[in-house]
Amino acid sequence: MKISARNQLTGKIDLIQKGKVNSELYIKLNSGYTLVSVITNEAVRDLDLKLDDEVVTFFKSSSVLVTTDITLNISARNKFQGVVENMAIGEVNAQLHINIGNNDTIVAVITANSMKALQIKMGSSVSAIIKASDVMIAK
Repeated sequence: MKISARNQLTGKIDLIQKGKVNSELYIKLNSGYTLVSVITNEAVRDLDLKLDDEVVTFFKSSSVLVTTDITLNISARNKFQGVVENMAIGEVNAQLHINIGNNDTIVAVITANSMKALQIKMGSSVSAIIKASDVMIAK
């Protein structure tokens, strides 16, 4: 199966916190960062997810927010610092490849105007922000 999501990161489940409806999965990535995903308890059961399972996480590049304020406090659980290592700039949008370490790359699509306003260039240090509810899991 192939999917169109640009962001497909692998990792191991480090923690599962079950609630009444949803579970929070903490996935340790190759970069050393922990990615949090919120999925239904039914999905956890259907995928038979357990601690130390290797999983693939998916999220759309349009679900990634980018900031140059590395110290920004925000409610989103997933905030990864990295360096812009590749970019494509169109009339309306720009696609950024953000290296967060150890072969983990996050792709973000933001408007070209936002990229200019943030003065993002190749080699810029940025933070990529992803809501935990935007992260899907495959096993």
